[in-house]
Amino acid sequence: MVAALTALGCGRKLPPLPPVLDVPARIEPLQLSQEGADVVLRFPYPTRTATGEELSGLSEVTVWREILAAPGGANPQAPKPLTNPEERAREERAFRQNAVKVATLSRNELDESTLGTDIVYRDSLVPLYRERGIGRVFLRYAVTASRGRKDASPLSPLAALLPRVPPEAPDVVFAVVEENQVCLSWPKPAGMLDGTKPARIAAYAVFRRLESDEAYESTPLGTETRGEFYIDRTAAPEKRYRYTVRAVPALADAFILGPPSLEVKVDTKDVFAPPPPGGLLVLSEEAGTRLVWNPVPARDLAGYRIYRGAAGGTFEKIAEVKEELSYLDKAPQAPGAKTRYAVTAFDARGNESARSEASGDGR
Repeated sequence: MVAALTALGCGRKLPPLPPVLDVPARIEPLQLSQEGADVVLRFPYPTRTATGEELSGLSEVTVWREILAAPGGANPQAPKPLTNPEERAREERAFRQNAVKVATLSRNELDESTLGTDIVYRDSLVPLYRERGIGRVFLRYAVTASRGRKDASPLSPLAALLPRVPPEAPDVVFAVVEENQVCLSWPKPAGMLDGTKPARIAAYAVFRRLESDEAYESTPLGTETRGEFYIDRTAAPEKRYRYTVRAVPALADAFILGPPSLEVKVDTKDVFAPPPPGGLLVLSEEAGTRLVWNPVPARDLAGYRIYRGAAGGTFEKIAEVKEELSYLDKAPQAPGAKTRYAVTAFDARGNESARSEASGDGR
């Protein structure tokens, strides 16, 4: 019996089991951009532990920053994150030695900085402006999440950015609503954010949001490199939008965005009538007078209205059709009388086109 118990391991000290990884999971991805005089960090709100369980007890998120000298040249490239595990581990050890703690975000601060499922943190570049370090150094960042005082996540992937001096904001944006599109225009900024002139602009980034949305998306609606204008052909009718424009000094991997222009409010309420039907013909038939016309190429076309009137008199509506491109008027007419006809197109909002007119002889 004793031998059997010994064989089962009773009384022996077994190797310790590995600790359960209940620390927050590594935060990824970490995205960087520059907006005016701020570096903007965007990363997911921590919700999981390293084992994939739901994270409870999140206490804070720490933002770390390292300053690296930029090599000479016209367009130095920011260092890319390493994918090899050993190289990445060495790079992270070096980062921990040189990085400084930029911010420690409490739970309340995290809630205030959350947009959707992401946390957005802004790191001011004003000290670099004062030290004339813009364009001469890379800023490399990482973030960690903590649960209590000791349980911290691994470093997020390292992300680097070469800050640049961006252009000033466009003063104002003008908007003209046309059918199926919104046309935007703005004056060119006079100089750069540091006061130098003229402004060096590679492109403009255009942002759009619904009036009911809390904030703009991080990705622009579109970019324009040809000048101070943009045509939004994706605007939907019956919407209330807001637009803002930022100038871009260089088309790099991550946008370096100047400060935003003042918002312009746009209402795309449909007040645009379809074009009038073309090719209207009035044909005499045994059963009456037939009208035929060409189709109107309007995406929201609802139908056509037919009008009749005596020569020199006013028109009255006699019929309304949806998809038909002809109409037979069976009303009798006096021989030799001149009767005028008109056809209009109307859309789903009730906007009606101008009249296409033609005359017919009485039968």
